[in-house]
Amino acid sequence: MAETFDAGLSKFRESLARGNLKEAAKIREQYSLPMDLLETDVRSAFKALVDRGEYSLAADLGKAYGLDAETVREVAARSFQRKLEGEQHRAAAAYAREFDLPAQMIREAASAAFQKSMQFGLLKNAAEIAKEFDLPDDMKKEAASSAFRSYMETGLYHKALTLAKKHNLPEELIREAEKKLGK
Repeated sequence: MAETFDAGLSKFRESLARGNLKEAAKIREQYSLPMDLLETDVRSAFKALVDRGEYSLAADLGKAYGLDAETVREVAARSFQRKLEGEQHRAAAAYAREFDLPAQMIREAASAAFQKSMQFGLLKNAAEIAKEFDLPDDMKKEAASSAFRSYMETGLYHKALTLAKKHNLPEELIREAEKKLGK
């Protein structure tokens, strides 16, 4: 039994050293490796990932193995910044929420993702972002109104009507869509 345990520990360490966190987690579970035995290896891997600038992986590792929450959040904030700099606004917002970063960071990234989607005419995406990240009602209405106009212009009257009702758009827009549908 000790041989199997030692083999599992060795496999875990090798996997962690390669940065294969999912495989390491499976090995930990497969061999029932106790956290207190792995803590030094996990902390070393965490530090190595941070030193290499692999903040997302480091934060994932820290969260999965219960490292100091504040340290994990600091590393996650660095990863968040990188995502913003790479204009991955929606991913940054989701990441900030996952790692319990301040609400202002989530809102900032989600608003940027919303504006970018609106700018590129990705109205449905903008509406989804507004809903997913609970952006202000005026942003939700802006996306819904723009999507409504787009549907009306392309003859998708039923979609326009459904959207208008779902997002409580003004009654005159609902009537406009119903008129086109012959209701």
